[in-house]
Amino acid sequence: MARQRHNAKHQKPSVKHERVERREHKLELKARKHAESEASHYVPSLSVLFRFLALVRVSGALLSPIQDCDEVYNYWEPLHFLQFGAGKQTWEYSPQYSLRSYAYLHIYDVLIRSMHLVIGFRTKTQVFYALRVCLALMSALCEAVFVRSVAQHVDRRMANYVWLGVFGMAGMFHAAHAVLPTSFAMCLCMLGSAAAMAPPVSDVKRHMRNRAVPAIGAFALAVCAGWPYAGLVAVPFVLEEMLVKGSGASTRNWRAQRLAMLVVVGVGATAIVLGAMAVVDSWYYGRPVVAAWNQVAYNVLGQHNGSSTLYGTESWYFYLKNGLLNANIVMILALCALPMWILYYVALKQTSRTTASVAGERAMRQLLDGHFLLLFRLLPFYLVLVVFSLQAHKEERFLSIVYPHLSFCASAALSMASPLRAWVCAQLGRRSRGGQSRAGFLVLAGAACVGMLRMTALVKYYGAPVRAFMELPTSNITGLLPLGPSIKGLRTEQPLHNDLDRVVCMGGAWYWFPSSYWLPRGYHLQFVRELGGVDGHLPGDFVPAKASGSVQKSTSVERPDFNARNEWEPSHAIELSQCDYAVDIEYPMREEPVLAHSSEWQQVGMCHSVLDPANTSVLARMVYVPHVLAWMAGQRQEWGQMCVYERRNPIA
Repeated sequence: MARQRHNAKHQKPSVKHERVERREHKLELKARKHAESEASHYVPSLSVLFRFLALVRVSGALLSPIQDCDEVYNYWEPLHFLQFGAGKQTWEYSPQYSLRSYAYLHIYDVLIRSMHLVIGFRTKTQVFYALRVCLALMSALCEAVFVRSVAQHVDRRMANYVWLGVFGMAGMFHAAHAVLPTSFAMCLCMLGSAAAMAPPVSDVKRHMRNRAVPAIGAFALAVCAGWPYAGLVAVPFVLEEMLVKGSGASTRNWRAQRLAMLVVVGVGATAIVLGAMAVVDSWYYGRPVVAAWNQVAYNVLGQHNGSSTLYGTESWYFYLKNGLLNANIVMILALCALPMWILYYVALKQTSRTTASVAGERAMRQLLDGHFLLLFRLLPFYLVLVVFSLQAHKEERFLSIVYPHLSFCASAALSMASPLRAWVCAQLGRRSRGGQSRAGFLVLAGAACVGMLRMTALVKYYGAPVRAFMELPTSNITGLLPLGPSIKGLRTEQPLHNDLDRVVCMGGAWYWFPSSYWLPRGYHLQFVRELGGVDGHLPGDFVPAKASGSVQKSTSVERPDFNARNEWEPSHAIELSQCDYAVDIEYPMREEPVLAHSSEWQQVGMCHSVLDPANTSVLARMVYVPHVLAWMAGQRQEWGQMCVYERRNPIA
């Protein structure tokens, strides 16, 4: 009996050892199967991805209304002034404040004039759509590069999840073609993050060529030429550079070399970009100016006794709510990515402790290293979300710089779901089932369908301004636009001199103005208080280039009618009696229309429906719901009418 106990005692370790070996063998088989499955996953080529994404991006450029009046008055209007010598001017473009960059606008101005050389634009709406389509195509190309980098350096299945996520994302539908620094920075951050997807290596020259220099250059351009706060996206990249040595031969001073590289390349790229921007801006403002610094000094340091909070504040969960609206299920998955990363890290650590063989330890070390690198790819979205949520002033467009990273985080969550489920089932002694890819694609397909409904809602519910301004009588001015030389100008008539002067007025609907590109030649916008809803510091007018003698003289003149405190300025509005045309939105559920019942005004053309969000059910204004289905589901929809009115007795 004692001998049997002795034998049983010595048999227990061997049984335990056999169990460990069987578990390691299963892990190796699963890893091999996953590697084979990973290699067999098809990811579209760069060309196919670009063409596929371009379909939805160009559709957005042609159909999506402008989402933010800031885009109109701070970017489209100054661009219109640079090209045609007239437009609305905000206080940010006043030389005493100089928060905005003319050099940034010159990027688009050069692009338009280059297209005019070949195409020969005849209407300003052609210019509007041509620029939007170009920006949409550039965004599609950056997205394709981002996805291919994920496929090459991270995971092929995740790459497919990423492009499916951005394809059906409503936020990308209207952000990709916007003439906004945030959209410009979003594209450059995609390129910088695509370069940063490559894992670090110890070989300094190869590391700089393949990863560091392209990433630093793209991030520096995004921050200096685009939006200064986009630098948050680059913070995880800098941390990874200093914390992860990477593969390759051992280098004793690799961290010091990386730091020197970051400083030299970063400072050099910043100096080149900021220097070029400062030269252009200083010429336009008539004094030395670094617009990016002025913007940060005003919004962060309170320069000119101002603050971004003067223009509205939102609750801390604003971006969570907005992300659900613009990314629906993808946003939920993205928020799950970091908790799932932590749980997966715990699972890997626990599994590595029970690994006895050398091959198993090596495999687990590789998994842990790759998983640690994944953390730096997830952090840009979380860092931007947390920092911006802590700020009192919030705007929808601020989060757009990490829309692609949001999709990446969602794809990481979907990729970690299956192994985490297998680990949990193993802990509970249950058997796990497969089907990860199919489930992931089905989830993202559902998200894309919801996103399409949101895109349709934006077009159907809020597309009235463009259609309404098309009702304005067109001028009889013919010929090519005065945008410089054009090939078509060699064989067609030159533009006629413009002596027409018509005033189009707006009141409470001033933030619906789709820009002066939708005004016929010889028409310009003014604001009136009689139509209600006009308050705060409204934009004024640039001094016309014809009156000052040049565009530069108009942009460099300091005027007392601008302030940085969002205070009402009477000179930026006129009397209704001075208007030739008026554009207004009339909501039957709110107040009596002013112009419709006036004997002095008559309607021009058709009125166009616009949703009344204040009196519409939440679901019926978030996504497109046909009127019949909304009525059947008890979802209330109320509408207003955007109309153009003409004075019955024209002003002499």
